Amino acid sequence: MLKSPDGEEDPEVIPEDTTLETLRIRKKALDKREESIIIDRPCRTETFIYEMESQPVGKRPNNPEDLVEEGDLLLTLNIYCPVIFEKHKENKPYQTVLVLGSQKLTELRDSISCVSDLQIGGEFSSQPDQAPDHISKDLYKAAFFYFEGVFYNDKRHPECRDLSRTVIEWSKSHDRGYGNLQAVNMEGYTFNDLSLKIGFPYLYCHQGDCEHIVTITDIRLIHRDDCLDRTRYPLLIKKPWLYTRKCFVCKMYIARWVTNEDSLAPEDPCFFCDVCFRMLHYDAEGNKLGEFLAYPYVDPGTFN
Repeated sequence: MLKSPDGEEDPEVIPEDTTLETLRIRKKALDKREESIIIDRPCRTETFIYEMESQPVGKRPNNPEDLVEEGDLLLTLNIYCPVIFEKHKENKPYQTVLVLGSQKLTELRDSISCVSDLQIGGEFSSQPDQAPDHISKDLYKAAFFYFEGVFYNDKRHPECRDLSRTVIEWSKSHDRGYGNLQAVNMEGYTFNDLSLKIGFPYLYCHQGDCEHIVTITDIRLIHRDDCLDRTRYPLLIKKPWLYTRKCFVCKMYIARWVTNEDSLAPEDPCFFCDVCFRMLHYDAEGNKLGEFLAYPYVDPGTFN
């Protein structure tokens, strides 16, 4: 253990008049840490959840026409991330929302946030500046809910494909035992029109193969202490705080690029912020250095 010559100074305390630049930087960081209020992560999470749940309680609309009608149903839905359940035994919902029985399925569909909707397709290692601005949600608008043997397809746009057709044809071709599956347009149905089971796993599918399990955990009549502003529904009341993936180089900024088969990276795949990605993989004229494949990356922490 380090000791001062006279034995009076505490080795844990950095002197005010130190001439070492490293000690001055460390002292500044320690002083800043002491001034900040540090709350453990579980406490922050509980505070975050409490604020989300309590903020809309008892809210009344400014416009009387937006008041929820007495006797309307209130459904609580859990929406899960797409996962391989054999690998992830404990899968928690990443969104809990309240919807009104009188709301159309399209309103729930538009309220579901998924990082796959924000992805940018394509490989851009040769021209990183040419990455398009449009996202997958703008290109592939088709989606469906599956409730009790019926596919509710989103057909609001002419370019929407019937994603359920392949499943229905597959079911009919070999008599899979799923009965007579039907397909309808979700924009013509509200939750009051459905027959649902509490706790039963249903399906929401978009982007072709991005599948989310949906469960209904509660169905009850609206109460006067609930949020009575119709415009706030579907109402998000709970979501987890997602960790952000930092750049492999600087460890500071959120990753914006992911590379594969990268001769300059120690990992495959490897994640980089925009600045580190360009500094490492391109020269001053923007010419590509080494061999690699580069794809735009959207971090799930975007929804925090």
